[in-house]
Amino acid sequence: MTVERRSTLVDTYLRARLLGMVLVNVSLALVLIALYTGLLTILLWIGIGDWMTTHMLASVGMAVAIIPVRRRLVVFSNWLLRLRWQDGEEILREFSAALSHTIEPEALRALLIDDLPRRLRLYRATLWMLEPPEDNMFVAIGQEAHLPGATILAQGTSISKVRRCPDYLRIPAHADDEWARPFVAQGIGLLFPLRIGSRLVGIYGCGWSMSRRGYSPQTISLLVTLAPAIASALENTRAYTEIARLNSQLRRLDKLKDQFIEHVGHELRTPVTSLSLALQLLTHQPELMRDLSQVVRNSILQLETLVDRVLLLDHTFENVAPHIRRPSSSIELLPLLEEVAESFMASVRAKGLYLRVQVPEGLAVWGEITNLRRALHEVIDNAIRYSEKGTVTIAADVRDGLAVIRVEDQGPGIPPDERDLLFNAFYRGRRTRALAEQPGVGLGLSLARRDIEALSGQIWLERTGSDGSVMCVALPAVELSYEEVGRSASA
Repeated sequence: MTVERRSTLVDTYLRARLLGMVLVNVSLALVLIALYTGLLTILLWIGIGDWMTTHMLASVGMAVAIIPVRRRLVVFSNWLLRLRWQDGEEILREFSAALSHTIEPEALRALLIDDLPRRLRLYRATLWMLEPPEDNMFVAIGQEAHLPGATILAQGTSISKVRRCPDYLRIPAHADDEWARPFVAQGIGLLFPLRIGSRLVGIYGCGWSMSRRGYSPQTISLLVTLAPAIASALENTRAYTEIARLNSQLRRLDKLKDQFIEHVGHELRTPVTSLSLALQLLTHQPELMRDLSQVVRNSILQLETLVDRVLLLDHTFENVAPHIRRPSSSIELLPLLEEVAESFMASVRAKGLYLRVQVPEGLAVWGEITNLRRALHEVIDNAIRYSEKGTVTIAADVRDGLAVIRVEDQGPGIPPDERDLLFNAFYRGRRTRALAEQPGVGLGLSLARRDIEALSGQIWLERTGSDGSVMCVALPAVELSYEEVGRSASA
């Protein structure tokens, strides 16, 4: 069985150059022979009888004419061959037609990551897609998230640099700039922004060219022309991915509704049962009033907490974008995280856990402290609540121009089929429900996400497994003034 080998753009370009060189040189030789013969004939006809003089004059005339004649032949050759070889119209037609009906991520990967680089004689290619529905990260199609450069924050400096470039952006081979690091890690030397209107929906990165001359003008021109078709196909893929995700969630809605009723019923049943028992005891034994008052207070507190959380979620649904309170000041993370961690020390000691805060001094974010404190409280509470042993670590650093807070636990982890539902309101996973002694109705992370997004930040699950999970919160980093650092140190 023989496999047909399709020509690549570089193959046809090199073939055109070789054919052009042969055509020019052969034509030049024929023209020079004709010119030399013609000059000899003319010189003999006008009566120059000396054979040596005739040959010398014909040679001089031929030498004078060789350069302009060759230039004319090169121009004619380029004009002739460009119509058939050098414009890449065949590749444009082929890939544009294929992209017009491609919606699945795997098909897009095969077309743009496997086939197109081979046709352009590139070592590799990477296609980043703005991941729906949050649109807070660009992910490389067909790659694991833990690989270097496979995920890029949508609000980071790397994407900001790409947004500002018009048609394409060259990446130096050994660039030390922070914005270039994800692309250098992927072996990318040339970037093409993929836009729908003015909105960046993806990035097509080309690996280094196999040609010693680097990227040919024909390759760059072809990819610039093809970029709108790639962007349209990528947007279709994003819509396909989002529809598939929504269909999967819709199939679980009935089950989720039943689970919510079950969880809220369980949460209400516990304090109501305690109140009922306390009232029965007081009816028969009034002298126990003092002892039972604490039970009544705790039961009422549980009911108030549950009602407050449901009302808070309802409030966040009603106050979407137009009414969100905007960030208002710089907040140093170390004092805030130490304050939040201190509120959990009693629970940590009771469970035999360890709680560590590893945050550099002076690292600050721009936000509203009430919302940020509440969101961090929910994330840390979730890590401590479902950890039965080990250490919960709260760390922070600067990544791509953002302050990234990492909360790492050593809990049971989250199953793969539940990770997309992690931030849904009222959702509690199977392992969470198995811990019957842990109260809750699945509102904590949903509330945390709304608070973080209200501060122009992002929250996501970075890693999870049997050895624990890592939750990340990213917010715009700011530099504290000298006075603010002094006030924080004194506090």
